[in-house]
Amino acid sequence: MVKSEKTPIKPRVVVADDSKVVRKAATKILGDKFDILLAADGAEAWQILQKDPSVQVVLTDLGMPNLDGYQLIEKIRHAEKEDLRNIPVVVITGAAEEESVKKKVFEMGATDFVSKPFKSTEVIARLEAHANYRRDKVNLQEHVNIDLLTGTLNHKALDEKLEKDVSFINRHKQNIALVMFEIDNFKNIVDKTGHRGSEKIVQKFSKVLSSAIRREDSFGRYNEAKFLTILPMAKTEGVVMLSKRLCDHMKTFKINVAGEVINLTLSIGIAAAPKGCASTAKSLLKTAEQALRNAQKLGPGEVQLLKLENQQADKQSKFISIDDLLNAISNDANSVTQTELTAAVGSLAPLIKLMSKEQKQKLLRGE
Repeated sequence: MVKSEKTPIKPRVVVADDSKVVRKAATKILGDKFDILLAADGAEAWQILQKDPSVQVVLTDLGMPNLDGYQLIEKIRHAEKEDLRNIPVVVITGAAEEESVKKKVFEMGATDFVSKPFKSTEVIARLEAHANYRRDKVNLQEHVNIDLLTGTLNHKALDEKLEKDVSFINRHKQNIALVMFEIDNFKNIVDKTGHRGSEKIVQKFSKVLSSAIRREDSFGRYNEAKFLTILPMAKTEGVVMLSKRLCDHMKTFKINVAGEVINLTLSIGIAAAPKGCASTAKSLLKTAEQALRNAQKLGPGEVQLLKLENQQADKQSKFISIDDLLNAISNDANSVTQTELTAAVGSLAPLIKLMSKEQKQKLLRGE
């Protein structure tokens, strides 16, 4: 049977230690129970973790060259990917001042701590416990629709719901809006508040946002500090007003970290597809992400709206010719939409300048 890279037969553990003796001993002691990946320092361990999502536990020394154990813990707990941020880290060291070291690594986000020389049965038992917990948590997240941190819909569930809502909207020719929220400067917040502090902020934001959403709409956490709500048949004007109110409300949020007051703000991007505008889940997400980027460029706490109809009209206007437009109008005026006419008028401005007032009015009416 071929070992799967994604789901190894034995729990996969990264062992980071600059001592060849320790790495060899770890392989001998743990090799029967675990799939061991060796790293000579924290930098090598970090490279392994970034490339291999199947790692379930990290066992690391503290005193190492290039990137020590403290720095490795910090990188893991501040990683962009949530799965990597939450991986169990067991610190193993022979540090003389055990209590002070233990306090420091726990504050940094270490999961467990064992001292050299270690007992094989103790290390195996701890690694198995952490690996099992990690495996069960990942399996649970993959098979349920709820984000474990906020209790709202997770990324997978939001994607599935969006596909269903877009299908319904297109079938019944109704409008839909997709709103993407993101906490501003979240990486700076994580640096100042730590992993656990930033999670509390995410939970608080989620609670405020979910309470403002209609019951018939879907809301959830899309990634680390980004939320998404799907609003079928919602009026665009109302969505924009709600978003602006939420942004203003979030500006009143402040947290105090080590005597420093940190202001919390929210940027919002809205993608809107009006009635009759055929859309896809992919196009709505892409448009909402672009709208969010536009809002963030303006500064923290801003709202930006993009309509899919405008994008389609712009695309159509690039391909329409004078002959096609005139033939369409003469053969069947109803086959030309107002959007197509407006786009064509803009691109044919030089020609329109030569037309009489009566001809211009006739063209705009589609006669």
